[in-house]
Amino acid sequence: MGKDYSTMTVRQLEELRSVMLDRIAAVPAFRRGSLQVGYRKCGRANCRCARPGEQGHGPRGLWTRTVKGPGGSRGQYIPVEQVDQVRGELDNYAQFAALVEDYIEINEVLCTSGVGPPARRPRRGDPASGGEKGGSIAGRTNRKR
Repeated sequence: MGKDYSTMTVRQLEELRSVMLDRIAAVPAFRRGSLQVGYRKCGRANCRCARPGEQGHGPRGLWTRTVKGPGGSRGQYIPVEQVDQVRGELDNYAQFAALVEDYIEINEVLCTSGVGPPARRPRRGDPASGGEKGGSIAGRTNRKR
């Protein structure tokens, strides 16, 4: 991310793009989102979590992520035994996203490497192009309005 690929040849960029695809494919299982681990009080007056100084029930994990559609966000409780696994999968997603960003940058440089600046279009009023000024009124006949 943020690397300068503009000094590389097309051949080097194509080779690097192939290597990036291999790296993307090698990323282990991942998931996007975030993980919060915390405690929660149940609200029952006679429960141990209601005593002063108690943290509450837990720890337990909550994995949340953004989704399309109504609500826009989804959450799922994660057993404490799986919290480390989920953290690893979230780290793998960060690695995946960074690799994809690099891959996109390489492709953009490849797409623009053979393309020069856009050709200048002749202006309408430029006599060299045979154009006429007047916009949409030019060529109209007199009509009553």
